[in-house]
Amino acid sequence: LFNEETNVAMCEAFLRHGKTDPVTGEFGKSIVFAVSQRHAAKLAQILNALAMRKWPGKYASDFAVQITSNVPDAQNMTVRFSENDLLGNTRFRPHYRSSRARVAVTVAMMTTGYDCSDLLNLALMRPVFSPSDFIQMKGRGTRLFTFRAAFDEDGNDLRPPLEHRKTDFHLLDFFAVCEYFEEKYDYTEPIEPP
Repeated sequence: LFNEETNVAMCEAFLRHGKTDPVTGEFGKSIVFAVSQRHAAKLAQILNALAMRKWPGKYASDFAVQITSNVPDAQNMTVRFSENDLLGNTRFRPHYRSSRARVAVTVAMMTTGYDCSDLLNLALMRPVFSPSDFIQMKGRGTRLFTFRAAFDEDGNDLRPPLEHRKTDFHLLDFFAVCEYFEEKYDYTEPIEPP
C-alpha cells in the first residue's frame, strides 16, 4: 500500500474513470478512503500532482485535500467540503457553486453520518473488513441531488434553469471489497450473540 507505483496507478485510474460534474464537466466531487493518515497524505499529494498536469492552472494544489483527525480543523473542513466552499470556488462556470477541493482523502472521518449529496465518486484505496463500514462508506454516494445552474456561461439568466438529476455514482474499488461483500459475504447469516 505504500509502494509509490501502486499509489500512482490507483490515482491515475481514479482520475481516468471518475464521473464529472454534469454542469461544468470538471471532475466530480469525491471521497477517497485511505489506509492510514500517512497514506491519506501521500494520496492527496499524488492526486494534486496529477491534477496539475491534467488541468493546468485550474486547481493548484487544492484539488485533493487530506481530511483526517490529525489535520487542524478537520471537522470544519468536512462541512465546508459538503457546502462547496472548501479552499474557494472553481472558475469552470460563473455563478455555479463548486469547490476547488474536488477530492477529500480520508481514513474514517467521513465514513458514517456524513452527508455530501453531490458526491459523484467514491474510491476504496484500502481494504474494508466490516460489513457495516462497507455499507456506510458505499452509502456516502447514494444521496439524491439535482445539479442546477441558473446562469449560462456568460452569466445570463437561464429560464428554465439547467438541471441534472444525480442518478448514479462511481465506486472505484481497488481491493475487491465489493466482490467480497456483495458476492461472498452472507448478510442473512444469523449472528450468535456473545
